[in-house]
Amino acid sequence: MSRAMIKLLTHMLMIIALLLPACKNKTVENEKPSVAVSILPQEYFVKKIAGDLFQINVMIPPGASPATYEPTPAQLTKLSGTETYLKMGYTGFEMSWMEKISASNGQMKIYNLSEGIDLITEGRVHDNGESGDGRHHGGINPHTWLSPVNARIIAKNIHKALSAQYPGHKEEFGINLDHFLREVDSLDRYISSELSSLGSRAFFTYHPSLSYFSRDYGLEQYPLELGGKTPSSAYLKSLIDTGLEKNIGVVFLQMQFDQKNAEVLAREIDAVIVQINPLDSEWFDQMVFITKKLKENLQ
Repeated sequence: MSRAMIKLLTHMLMIIALLLPACKNKTVENEKPSVAVSILPQEYFVKKIAGDLFQINVMIPPGASPATYEPTPAQLTKLSGTETYLKMGYTGFEMSWMEKISASNGQMKIYNLSEGIDLITEGRVHDNGESGDGRHHGGINPHTWLSPVNARIIAKNIHKALSAQYPGHKEEFGINLDHFLREVDSLDRYISSELSSLGSRAFFTYHPSLSYFSRDYGLEQYPLELGGKTPSSAYLKSLIDTGLEKNIGVVFLQMQFDQKNAEVLAREIDAVIVQINPLDSEWFDQMVFITKKLKENLQ
């Protein structure tokens, strides 16, 4: 055998040796059961209950809006190998696409993580006596996950669903659930303590994402967006009057929305704009961040 041939074979063997670990890791990953969820915070919850047992397929990518996102054909095809879908419950994405998602895999089990939650609906009185900020997709406010009270229910629903699908891991899921519920209890106590002595309890948001949070802690949320629509000049004027009357010092703006009207409102009432991310994959950290910003700006 020529030296050139030996050198070529040696080079090929080195390439194969380098590729083998990657192939092995990919095989191990593909061996994990697939669980699909709609939004990134659900991935956080599922990992808290199941650890690294599953390959989690998040349908709505970072930066996309659950109200308008449309799944790609590749995403729908990928669901054919998914055993479990944990839907959040009432996001615009799910309301529009759940039927097609279900049709993509007739064997896939679908569970609603908002089951058992006291939902905020249009016409109900909430937010410390203020009404009208729960208008979204048939009257149900979909942001159930932005609440420690609801997070307990969501976690228990995940435990129930995964235990039904994978009974061999039920004990492990139960231990993890207990640990996570203690973390949520600790977070709840922290938020209650931090917000207990606020001088003002009213704040603005662009989109009514903190309705459940406000209900938990006796806050007043005033959304710029009304019924899913950009605020009219008349409505914006009424918000400015409300902000001056109640001395509101903060406007929470979600990264998925245009900030022009929020800037107008903040300028007129001398408030600060704070960017929040209700779809943050680090749910716990986002809840702490929102709490800190409320304490800093509601004096």
